[in-house]
Amino acid sequence: MNPADLRCPTCRAPWRGVTPCARCGTDLAVLMRVVHQAWQLREAARLALCAGNRSATALARAACRLHATAHGKRLLALALLADGHSAEAHEVIMELLAESA
Repeated sequence: MNPADLRCPTCRAPWRGVTPCARCGTDLAVLMRVVHQAWQLREAARLALCAGNRSATALARAACRLHATAHGKRLLALALLADGHSAEAHEVIMELLAESA
């Protein structure tokens, strides 16, 4: 998910890159911190996966719990496959396919 796809949880207005919602004034700072933290976890998972570190699955899972994105779910599926959890990876992939239909 691209930050431009984020919406205010109060009024559903598209996020315009500022912490107060441009439409309703809701403070989006906490939401932006959570989204940023999920991004950091995905980056750490990518690095761990490239290094062959088994912590990639835990990092990708944590990122998805904070902010589930299609990219994050694909990363989780890849980490699961690398860890030998093919059945769980299959479930994540099927979920992604269902979401894109």
